[in-house]
Amino acid sequence: MPASPLSHLNSTSTPDLPDIDDLDVPRYDQESNGSDDPSSASQAERKDLRSASPAVLIAGLLLAEAIPAKARNALESGRTDVLVIVVPTASWTGVVAKTLAMQAPEGAHKIVVNAKPRPSLAETTSIWRVGPTIAVTPDPTWLPDFVLAAADHLVTLPRPGPGIIARAVRAWCGSRRPIGLTASDIAGLDLPDFVAALRVGASPRRCVERLRRASATRLQPPATIDAPDLATLVGYGAAHAWAMQTVDTVRRVAAGEISPCTLESAVIHGPPGTGKTTIARAVAAAAGVPFLETSISEWFSSSSGHLDGVIKACDLFVSDLRTRRDAAQSGTAIGFIDELDALPSRANLDARGRDWWTPVITHVLLRVEALRKEGVVLIAATNHVEHIDPALLRPGRFDRSFFIGLPDLAAREAILRQHLGRDLLDADLSPLARLAHGATGAQLAGYVRAARADARDRDLTIDDLVAQILPPETRDPLLVRAIALHEAGHAVAAIVLGRDLIQVTTRQAGASAGSTMVAPGGLIDLPDIERHIVFVLAGRAADVVLGSGASSGAAADLRDATSGLTAAHASLGLAGTLVVRADPSDAVHLLLHDPALAARVESDLQQLMRDAERIVGTWRDAVLAVRDALLSRRMLSGAEVAEIVRRLKPRIRVGAESRRDCCRRRCRR
Repeated sequence: MPASPLSHLNSTSTPDLPDIDDLDVPRYDQESNGSDDPSSASQAERKDLRSASPAVLIAGLLLAEAIPAKARNALESGRTDVLVIVVPTASWTGVVAKTLAMQAPEGAHKIVVNAKPRPSLAETTSIWRVGPTIAVTPDPTWLPDFVLAAADHLVTLPRPGPGIIARAVRAWCGSRRPIGLTASDIAGLDLPDFVAALRVGASPRRCVERLRRASATRLQPPATIDAPDLATLVGYGAAHAWAMQTVDTVRRVAAGEISPCTLESAVIHGPPGTGKTTIARAVAAAAGVPFLETSISEWFSSSSGHLDGVIKACDLFVSDLRTRRDAAQSGTAIGFIDELDALPSRANLDARGRDWWTPVITHVLLRVEALRKEGVVLIAATNHVEHIDPALLRPGRFDRSFFIGLPDLAAREAILRQHLGRDLLDADLSPLARLAHGATGAQLAGYVRAARADARDRDLTIDDLVAQILPPETRDPLLVRAIALHEAGHAVAAIVLGRDLIQVTTRQAGASAGSTMVAPGGLIDLPDIERHIVFVLAGRAADVVLGSGASSGAAADLRDATSGLTAAHASLGLAGTLVVRADPSDAVHLLLHDPALAARVESDLQQLMRDAERIVGTWRDAVLAVRDALLSRRMLSGAEVAEIVRRLKPRIRVGAESRRDCCRRRCRR
C-alpha cells in the first residue's frame, strides 16, 4: 500500500506544496530579523521549506491528526466517497480545501461553501462522477441537503491546540528543539494570526513571541461591567431568583463541580426601561465570567444588511463569545441579545417575508442551540415576547421566560435608595416613591442623576428630587384646576366609602392627566362592586356638582364602571342570573348585541352616579379643600386626605349605616 499523503506531516519535515496567498494576514509588529537562535535550521534548510506556506503547514498537521484512517484510505484509493470537512472558522475553508485537493487523486471533486448561498443542483451533480468528493465548510447546514445525506465521512476539525502549533513552528523554522507553547499563548487566535506569526527567516523564539503578542491583542482585558450588585436589585420578581441561582450555578461550573450543560438561558420581557439589560449585566458581573452584548439591530447595522451579512454578524458574536470563554478558561460565558423580537415569528410572515427571514431564523436557532450545548448562558431581552418565534422559546434554546413589569411602591423606594447611595440616608423616600407612580427603574435612576446635576456643589435635598419627579407645571391653569377638582372627588369618595386611599396627584403620567390610587379590594359581592363604581364615578360627580359640568376627561372612568357592572350581570352571578355569558374582562362586548342587558346596566349606572353626586354634595367642603391642597402641593397621601375629611364636617348629616353602605344592594333585575 502506498504511503499516506498525509502521513509525512506527522514529522517535522514540510511537504513540497505551493504557497497560498489568499489569506488576509494581519501584522502585529514590523520587525523581520534573521536567525537569533543558534539551534535553528540553516539558511539552506529554510530555503527548502519556503515552498510551503505556514497556512498549508498548519492545515496539513491538523488534517493528519483529525482525519480517521478509514476516511484517509478512501481519499487515497480514489473511491467515490464523499468527505465532509467542518472547519473551525471561515478563514480555514480555502486552505483546507486546497490542501486536501493537492493530496487527493487527480479528478477529485471539491465543494467549498463559505457563508455563501447554497449551491444549485447543477453545480453539484459532479458528485456522482468517478473519484472522491471533498466538501469543506465552516457550517454543514450551508451544504446542499443531498451532499450531507451522501456523506460517507464527516470530519470536524478542532481549533489547533498548542501541540499542533508548536510542531508547525518547529517544522517551519527547521528546529528540533522543544517549543514551550501553552493554550493561553494562542488563545483567541485564528488561522490568519498563525500565518502572520510564522515569517520566512524567523526563529522559533520570534514566532512564539508574535503568537503571544497576537493573543494579547485579540484578548484585551474585559472592561469592568457597569452593573449594580445583583443581590440588591429589587422589583424583578421571579427573574431575580433565577438570576441568583444562575450565578451560583455558573460559579460551580467554573470550579469544575458540575457540567455546563446544567445552565439555563432565559428571555426577559416587559415594558421599556424596566431593567432587562441591567439584570443581564448584573448576572455577568456577579458571576465573574466573560460577558458579551449584542442586538439584532447591531447585526444589521454592522453588516451589509443582506442575508449573508446578517448571518456573518451572528457568527461573529458566537465566535467572540466562544473565544472569550476559552481564553478565560471559565467553562462558560454569558451572552446578551437585545431586541430579540426583531427576529420575527415565521408564523406571522407572508410568503415573501418568510423566504428572506427563514434562513436567518434557522441559522440563529442552530447557533443558539450549539452555544447552549456548550454550556453558554444566553439572556435575551424584548418588549414583545409574543412576537418571538416559538422555536426560540423551546427547552434547549431559551428555557425560561420572565416578565419584568413596572416597579411597585416598595420597589420604587428601594430603587431610589439604591441610586442615592449615601445621599439622603435619613430621608423618608416613601412619599417620593408614591409620587413616582408609573415610573420605570430607568426613569427613577434618571431622576436621581438629574437631581444631582442640579445640586452641583451643594448637598442633595428632597426638593431636588421632587423637582425632577414633579417638574414645573406647564399646562393651562384652568385645566389643572379642573383636574384637581376631579381627582379630589375621587379621593374624598374613597375615604367616605371606606376604601384604602394611597395617594392622589395631579401629576401627568402618559395619557393620564392625574390619578387617585387605592389599594386593591376584593370586590367579592355586589355592594363591594357598587362601592367601587361610586368611587370611580365620583370624579365625574365633582365635575358636575362643583365644576363646569361633565367632560370627556371621565371617559376612562365610565369604561371602568360599565365594565364592572356588566361583569356583575353577565359573568359573576351577582345580579339575578347565574348564567356566565362571558369572561369578566370580555363581558362588556355583550352590550353591543344585547339591548336589554345594556338597559339594565345603564339603569344601575345612573343610580350609582346619583349616589356619587350625593357624596360630593354632602362632603363639598372636603372636596374643595383637597382640590386647593392639590393645586399647591400636586400630591397628597391617603392619610392627609383622611385628615381633611375628618376635620371638615359634612353639610348634611349622614347616618353611620348609610355612610358605610351608601350603595344599596340592587337585585331588581
